[in-house]
Amino acid sequence: MRLLLFFFLFGLNSIAQEVREHVLGFATSNTFTYCDVNDSSFIDKVKKLNPKVLRFPGGAVGNFYHFGGKGYGFDFEEIDNYHSGKFPKRSRGLENYRRRKNQEHDYIEDFIVLAKATNSKAILVANMFVNNDDILKMIEKLHENDIDVIGVELGTELSNRSYYKNGYTIDDYLYSAKAVSAKVKLQYPDIKTAIVAAPLGKRIGHRHNVWNSKLAAEDFYDAIVIHSYSKVIKGDDEYGQMISEENEGGKQKAFELYKDRALKYLEDDYPKEVQEYVNIFDKPIWVTEWNLQMSKTTANTLFQSLFVSQYVLEVLSNPELAAIELTTYHNLGGRDFTGSIFRNEKDTIHIQSTYYPFLMLGKIFENDVVRIERIKNKELFEYQCFDIVNNQILNYKIDWKFKVIICDDFSEKGSVASIKYESPNLFDKADVKGQLQLEFIID
Repeated sequence: MRLLLFFFLFGLNSIAQEVREHVLGFATSNTFTYCDVNDSSFIDKVKKLNPKVLRFPGGAVGNFYHFGGKGYGFDFEEIDNYHSGKFPKRSRGLENYRRRKNQEHDYIEDFIVLAKATNSKAILVANMFVNNDDILKMIEKLHENDIDVIGVELGTELSNRSYYKNGYTIDDYLYSAKAVSAKVKLQYPDIKTAIVAAPLGKRIGHRHNVWNSKLAAEDFYDAIVIHSYSKVIKGDDEYGQMISEENEGGKQKAFELYKDRALKYLEDDYPKEVQEYVNIFDKPIWVTEWNLQMSKTTANTLFQSLFVSQYVLEVLSNPELAAIELTTYHNLGGRDFTGSIFRNEKDTIHIQSTYYPFLMLGKIFENDVVRIERIKNKELFEYQCFDIVNNQILNYKIDWKFKVIICDDFSEKGSVASIKYESPNLFDKADVKGQLQLEFIID
């Protein structure tokens, strides 16, 4: 009875959008510290995701990366001088792990292996605190290895309080961002540069509003960078991570509340936020980090799987999100339980619940999909994928009520290959192979 419902939805709340291939991307923060690119099993699993873009070096590590050093080439005096938060301690933890594992090479070498293996393009994060040619050397290094660099982020999250408390201001950022952007464009005029936009929703006169106003008055960059972490749990959070959480009843009740908040975010709050950024900057948007607000409560659950699947499909189908031309999911690999697809636990790689949803989404870019149309019926979302002659070649169903993700592949004429990923409860967690209830069907 449930499957029959899927075929009565045509014409219900339908929207469509053209496909942008750079929406399927992944950040690689900490990935090369904890994941071995010489492990063919790891590489093969990443290849199956069919990434179009990889981000290097990633988040805060990107702000302090030095080309040619060991690992990320950290200068701890530089980190202590500019960052007042937890990163000085975390960076030392990364460095200690690197030393224990005797990783003597620059992690850009590992990035090159991964990017070449997956045939991915690259987004690079530039260090804004030094006046050198590192970003040019990074680009040159990737070009020498036939990797297409499509953009440079002029730092990441530099409007955050952790930098402000140590005296870093919008004027400091403007000076360095203009200089780095000009340097890149002089030598590589086809590579786009993107500035760091500050979070919205602050009171009039708040430094974030001043930050955005000053940047919006400039025109030296091609795009803006924002980060998206949907907060569905009540409590205190900081920089995409839950610090404390309120008890909202048992798991069943709490996850129903989380579901309502997630759907409100995807359908209402996020499109409005994106449109507000468009109104301020009138530039394309790169979402170089996105996920649920990271929490052990929702991590590695079917809930997270449903969310990441719908996020990508919404960006590809909703015209209100058309300004987003690139996204990189945070994160590909690491030691954390809350965000990464591949998690290192005691030197064993575990696969998280987001792996198979992303594997399904990768099919969009294996085929010649040019348009995705969304049809909604209450808590069921269907995404129909069409080729240039209007043949439907893929169909995705995300059903929050029946707790299932289905991908139907019609690309081979005369047959349908389906993948179904589901579980009885939104809070169910995947096993070490990333599986809940997984089914592959060929008719």
